[in-house]
Amino acid sequence: MENARCNIELNNNRFVQAKEWKDQIRIDVREWELKDGKLIPTRKGISLSLNRWKLLTYSFDKLDQALAEQKDHSSHLGGNVYSSVQARANCVNIRQYWLPPNETEVVPTRKGITLRPGEYAKLKDVASVIGDFVPELNSIVPCPYSSDHQNQLGFLRCSECNPDNFLVW
Repeated sequence: MENARCNIELNNNRFVQAKEWKDQIRIDVREWELKDGKLIPTRKGISLSLNRWKLLTYSFDKLDQALAEQKDHSSHLGGNVYSSVQARANCVNIRQYWLPPNETEVVPTRKGITLRPGEYAKLKDVASVIGDFVPELNSIVPCPYSSDHQNQLGFLRCSECNPDNFLVW
């Protein structure tokens, strides 16, 4: 936690953290565990670029609506990262997916975290506070809203928006 700009507990040893990693600022939503008197990160969680974090905050309203109406919903955050709600589960899943060879649909990986309702509510509450610690978020224009995405070809050629087939175009 030494290079973190902020570290905010969501509940149940789950934290949202803004930190610098490999010369990039990342927002981690991760579960931690107590080992030998120290909190250490586990593999349960996801690290989001600032672009993907901003898209996650933009999707809060749709995720809230899906939770309230108990409907399936999925929001693409960039790359193969999605935030989703399943009708039968009262939680929000933020997860990395991948496209297996010779397949047409992406499948979930272990990289991600499922947030219970209280944890998700706290994540939404602290989203604005994260902006205080990461002023770079103010200048981020999410990929789908950038000027080179004003037509379908711009979207199709983007490795963030069309991660599995962007080279085809």
